[in-house]
Amino acid sequence: MVEVELVVLALAVVFVGGAAAMLGATAIAAWTTARLAATLSMLVRPVVLGPTDIRDVELRVAGLRALDHVDSGVVTNVVPERRRGASGLARFSRRDGVRFDLALATPDDRTAAVWVPVPEALTGGSRFERIAAACDVVPEEISDAVGAELPLVRSSDGGWRVGSGDASGHRRGDDDAALGRSFETERA
Repeated sequence: MVEVELVVLALAVVFVGGAAAMLGATAIAAWTTARLAATLSMLVRPVVLGPTDIRDVELRVAGLRALDHVDSGVVTNVVPERRRGASGLARFSRRDGVRFDLALATPDDRTAAVWVPVPEALTGGSRFERIAAACDVVPEEISDAVGAELPLVRSSDGGWRVGSGDASGHRRGDDDAALGRSFETERA
């Protein structure tokens, strides 16, 4: 009989120990889940401005209006550069191009970089040829573009892009599809 009592007592100890371990594991999992949920909800929750914050926004917009108008940039450097495509199968291959570094006349001395792919053939309609024409150089002597002024147009996102030679302002061609991705602005 003593052996049966010892077996029952051992089973009871194992059962209580297992229950305590399961309760601890459940508590840790619940705490971790609650922390993750709180963090994720904080990331997706919209920021609500206070009643006085709109005045700060209005002052910032007024300050932007007071900045000098930028309608051109001076080419400071012309660098050959290979870049990967942004999406699809183009990500697996590199494309030859030229990066134009531009100095912008802004109060905070911003610089901009425009990357233009080198076309397979000179057709007169590629971005490379249009930018060379805007710099008043032939595409075969693109290094002479240093010191030239490129016309710039302010984008809706606050950045700049090279203005097209068209009077209508419409861009054309496959090279222009990457225009928004190829323009970078940074502080000097």
